[in-house]
Amino acid sequence: MLPRRTARTLAAVLTTVVLVGVPLHADAFGTAPTVARVTHSKNVPAPKDYFGFAMGTTGRLAGFDKIKSYFRLIADRSDRVTYQVADTTTMGNEYPVLFVSSPKNLRNLNQIVQDNRRLADPRGINEQEARWLASRSKPIYMIEGTLHSTEVGNTQALVDIVHRFATETSGYTETVLDNVVLMVIPSANPDGQHLVVDHFNKTDGTGYNRVYPDLYHKYAGHDNNRDWFMFTQRETRTRVRLEQTYRPVVAHLMHQAGTGNPRLWTPPYDEPLGNGIDPIAMQAANTQGQQAAHALTAEGKKGVGSDDAYGIFWNADVMGYLSFLGTSPFLTEIAAARDLALPFTSSDGKPLGSQNKTMRMLEPYDKPTWTLEQIVAYGKTAAYAGIENVANKPDFWLYNNLYQVNRNGVKLPEISPDVPYAYVVPAGQRDPYAVLEIMKIFEFGRVEIDQATAAFTAGGENYPAGTYVLRTQQPLGRWIDQLLKVDKYPEAARKCAACPLIMPYSETTDNLGLLLGVDVDAVDTSFTAQLQRVQRIAPQPAAMPAAPRGAYLVAPESYGVAHVLSRLQKANVPILRAAEEFTAAGRTFAPGTVVVPPSAGARQVLQEVSSSTGLPVYGVDTPPKVDGFQLKPGTRVGLIRGANNMPGGWMTWMLDQYGINYKVVGADDYTDLDGKYDTIVLADGVSRNTIVNGLDPAKNPPEFAWARGVGDKGWAALADFVSGGGNLVAIGSSSETARQLLDLPIENAAPSDRDKFNAPGALLRASYRPEVPAAWGMPKNWPVWFGNDAAYRVRGEADIASTYPDGDLLASGYAHGTEALGGLANIATFDVGKGHATIAASEITFRSWPRATWPIVINSIYHGPSEPVSAR
Repeated sequence: MLPRRTARTLAAVLTTVVLVGVPLHADAFGTAPTVARVTHSKNVPAPKDYFGFAMGTTGRLAGFDKIKSYFRLIADRSDRVTYQVADTTTMGNEYPVLFVSSPKNLRNLNQIVQDNRRLADPRGINEQEARWLASRSKPIYMIEGTLHSTEVGNTQALVDIVHRFATETSGYTETVLDNVVLMVIPSANPDGQHLVVDHFNKTDGTGYNRVYPDLYHKYAGHDNNRDWFMFTQRETRTRVRLEQTYRPVVAHLMHQAGTGNPRLWTPPYDEPLGNGIDPIAMQAANTQGQQAAHALTAEGKKGVGSDDAYGIFWNADVMGYLSFLGTSPFLTEIAAARDLALPFTSSDGKPLGSQNKTMRMLEPYDKPTWTLEQIVAYGKTAAYAGIENVANKPDFWLYNNLYQVNRNGVKLPEISPDVPYAYVVPAGQRDPYAVLEIMKIFEFGRVEIDQATAAFTAGGENYPAGTYVLRTQQPLGRWIDQLLKVDKYPEAARKCAACPLIMPYSETTDNLGLLLGVDVDAVDTSFTAQLQRVQRIAPQPAAMPAAPRGAYLVAPESYGVAHVLSRLQKANVPILRAAEEFTAAGRTFAPGTVVVPPSAGARQVLQEVSSSTGLPVYGVDTPPKVDGFQLKPGTRVGLIRGANNMPGGWMTWMLDQYGINYKVVGADDYTDLDGKYDTIVLADGVSRNTIVNGLDPAKNPPEFAWARGVGDKGWAALADFVSGGGNLVAIGSSSETARQLLDLPIENAAPSDRDKFNAPGALLRASYRPEVPAAWGMPKNWPVWFGNDAAYRVRGEADIASTYPDGDLLASGYAHGTEALGGLANIATFDVGKGHATIAASEITFRSWPRATWPIVINSIYHGPSEPVSAR
């Protein structure tokens, strides 16, 4: 028992804690939901009786609307379950979450959350106090299905799991309900559940393909679990707020894999291991996996594998924000069936999956067929084993995962000498909007942010007032370091000293500063500065000039200029862009500067954009005498993305965020491209096959006719659009498509031999020519995203906007042999007949991450249809 004084102190602390509930998408937070007391647990029908079939029945999938209705019914009739809607989704569907536990725990959920949040910030409590809190609280166990919506078996399994805990009386369920609070997310992508499962059910008995043919998340598709540090998508932010509020000790992330994979894969994970992962949380995750493997094998469920896969703990994009909270990510990957819910049988009649009996798979699967029923059964066994492991030692999990992991964060860099004392984001940077966005990311991640109220010196450098300081001695210190350090891929990522280097599951860097175009300094040793805790990140103040007689001016260095251009176009305000450098308003303006004739409409737009982005607006009484280009009013943009193309999905998100006037190009548009569009963008991944063949109308319902192939006639129509005066922008691999389409004078000279050259998702040094329109606003040198993309030798006339310099190009991540790119072009614009084409050989829009190169896309979209204007 604690001393009386300590108990009083704790009580005082706990009564002042503000309990954060799951809010909608706003800066303010509400309170956790009040749990209604229900005193019975009867009249809950079994899933088979409610749905008309058992979960896992071949060819039958319960739709998400009916699953939600069933869960509401359970919550109404059982005092062990509560149901709430955490938020609405991108497409306006409900994002439900269930809490399953004993009636007492549900009544005390607010107190449990308070205690667990207190444990997760170890400052101000000692080990004895932490153990007392852990002994009186209950761990939250998060379990989530169908983040990837074609992995349908897991949500079906969760129906059975919730029903069992809501109705069964047994030693097992009572232990779980008494010792754990289950936080069940039936689907982390409800939109996708509606799209995929509804499509499967609607196409039953037809000749159409049963698998939904397009992106099952409006923007991100399968990439919706690559959003754990940019936090771009609504569903991402909803789940992160659940994690921040309820602080689960385990997150069971239920996934499915290919038909030839292990019947179920579970941790231990593969290499590499990033510095950002606390060993306690990782060891616990591996323990969960082994517990599941033990239970599956004991039940005769064969084909369970571990290791040799899912080396997801190098970057924050897939390891997840939750890993830095003290949550152990327990991943299960179950082999898929045919067409989502139909039996899959090997073509040769041999058993499915690897037949090698090793420590990584002790008992290979011995049958040639795999069914949805088995998927559901394997999923449930793994879930029950993982839950039991925590329920048997609840205080152990709370103390170690919440208190100790976060205490380790507070001790950085004491326990990790390679972690700097702080990261400093200097004030007065070239792109204030980029600084705003990077700091908003850290704000959303609940990082403690300080700002200097006076100039100071740190690490031998002088910094002005307004500089942001992110000290690493805080619970999320590891996350700060993860996102701001220059990544150096570990040579230790091998099975043995002589074994080849293991490549990561995903990309090799997530350096936020380099991606967004923000200068960030690592300061290794402590320093003294007058700092103030930032309560809310806001745009830097940018005063509007008095109404000028000549023009408003906006410099081109920020990617936030995209907001300026789109908003002015929407307001029908004329826009010019300077073709060369000039001096006005007491400063020098670079080529690409936005020149806006003064009007009330222009002032309103510029004032609104400036206040929301921090971009300064200047005014001059005499228009600058400089050659320029007048943007075409209401520039019409078409996006060719094709069905199920994730880069195209990300591009639609970016275009929506910046308010660009665009439409997705449909098959019917090819008869009148120049009548509909001024600029057409080819998203990365769009090939000749995407355009010519597309989706087969005979195998897909009429609503997907937009993505059908347009044949050679449509291919020729796209070429005619450009040569007749249209503008084409091709990104990433579609640069090769543009080369084929327009016979561009370029040759891909990037080596294809991965033994000699490999840059699998890294940031490489690049040079820019800011006087070329495509590179307006770019610095002369800044890293570019490169994922083994093309790099071109230009054989004819072109305006080359970006090339690779000589030498080793690696800026962050992993790459070798990059010297081979020296002198090759990345960004270039070509005259094609009366039109223009701009190519970006590397995927400069990758998942929306490399915002620093977004100006290239915006410049290219608007410049092609513009008209030259002489100085006057």
